Amino acid sequence: MAAQPAYEILLERILLGDYLPGASLLEKEIAEDLGMSRTPVREALLRLKLEGMIRVIPRVGIFVAEASVNKIREVTEVRVILEEYLARMAVERCREELLAEFGNWLEKESATWDRLPPKERKRRDEEFHMLMSRAAGNETLARQLTLLRNQAALFWGQSLDRASLEESLQDFKEAYDALRARDGERCARVLCRHVLDNVERIQNFMKPQPLELAVSLER
Repeated sequence: MAAQPAYEILLERILLGDYLPGASLLEKEIAEDLGMSRTPVREALLRLKLEGMIRVIPRVGIFVAEASVNKIREVTEVRVILEEYLARMAVERCREELLAEFGNWLEKESATWDRLPPKERKRRDEEFHMLMSRAAGNETLARQLTLLRNQAALFWGQSLDRASLEESLQDFKEAYDALRARDGERCARVLCRHVLDNVERIQNFMKPQPLELAVSLER
C-alpha cells in the first residue's frame, strides 16, 4: 500500500464511501494505517482540502466534506456543459487504436457487469470517463472534469449501496457506438444523460426538494 501515493488512497476511500461525508480524519491514525510518515499524509490532506474534498476546522479537526444541494446543483450545471464539449471533441479526435481499446474494455465489462458490486461499478465508471478523456486528448479539460466528478461523488459514500448503476453499462455502450459512428451530438446527449441520471440517484437518496437545474435532456 505504501507504494501508492497517500493522495490516491485517501481520495479513493472518500469516493468509494470508506470515509463517509462528515467523517473525522486523523492524520496520525491515517499515517499508521498506511504505513507512512505523517508528511505525505499531511500533503495529501492539503491537496484534498484545495480540491474541496475535505474541510479543516482550526482547533477542531479535519472532516470529509459534505456536499450541499446547492453544491450539487452548481457542479452539475458546469459539468454537463464540459462533458458535452468533451464528447464532441472525443468524436473528432478519437484514434482507431483507442477505439479498439474501448471496444475490448466494453466487451470485458459487459461479461462481468451483472456480478459486480456497486463499488466496483463505480470504479468502472471512472475508467469509462478516463477513456473518454483520452479520446478527447485535452488534459486541461480532463483535469477540470475529474475535479467536478469527485465533488459530485461526495454523496456516493452514503448512497452507493442503494445506487444500482444498472443503466451505466448502457451509457458506456451508447457512447462507444457514437464514437464509432463519429456522431458528436449523440455522444454529447449520452454524457449529458449519464450526468443527470447520477444526480437523480443522489437526489432519490437525499429526498430534498427537486433540484432546479439550468440543464436538461430536453435542451
